[in-house]
Amino acid sequence: MQVILMENLEGKGSVGDVVKVADGYARNYLLPRNIAIPATDSNMKTLEHRRAKLAEKKAQDIEAAEAIKAKIDSQSITFEAKSGEAGRLFGSITSQDVADAIHEHFGVFIDKRKISEGTPIKNVGVHPVTIKIFGEVNAVMRILVGTPEEIEAAEAAAKLAAEKAAARAAAEAEAAARAAEEAATAAAAADAESDYRGYGDEDDWSFDRPAPAAPAAAEAAADDSADAEADAEADAEAAADADEEPAAEDASSEDAGENAGE
Repeated sequence: MQVILMENLEGKGSVGDVVKVADGYARNYLLPRNIAIPATDSNMKTLEHRRAKLAEKKAQDIEAAEAIKAKIDSQSITFEAKSGEAGRLFGSITSQDVADAIHEHFGVFIDKRKISEGTPIKNVGVHPVTIKIFGEVNAVMRILVGTPEEIEAAEAAAKLAAEKAAARAAAEAEAAARAAEEAATAAAAADAESDYRGYGDEDDWSFDRPAPAAPAAAEAAADDSADAEADAEADAEAAADADEEPAAEDASSEDAGENAGE
């Protein structure tokens, strides 16, 4: 059976939703308790009219919530309280205490159940408290607790901590930007090397391989080599001639001796 929810139903839906449920569950539980009504044509028409009214009312509620937020968001309320060792209060500041103080200082009624984060407060210092005004409209107030001296010291400490956090965030952002820049530079260098090597065989285009000699230089080197070979050949011939001359002199001496003996 299809029914229109008249109340929020966990696991099924919210007010105004059309859901399908078991017949027995609807007849024995939802319908008798007015948690839902049958999704008849007549009721569906009524639902559309009601949805329009609900949307109009929601818009009005959001507008009122924004007005309340404008009055109390980022505002401070001070509670002078005595504390013991390590700044622990004798008692605590409750959500009802905060709601009463908001009404006293700003003329705004806040249900204590809407003060959902930050209470109860049990120590001196500066405490952020979140007020859920309506839907997604929230406000955050600062609750200052302690003597004037304690509050002043707490505010100074909070300011210093905020400055350190901001400086740390800036340093981390700068380091991240520097790392990104270095990575981009390295990637560009790698791409450039890859492009250079990509023109031919890696062995032919190695950065460690010397560039080929120019044709003129190669020709000059060949001429120098030929000249050196010619000089070496001439030196060898001269040495051979030098060896033959003493032998000829010795032969002449022997001939002269034989002639004398005769």
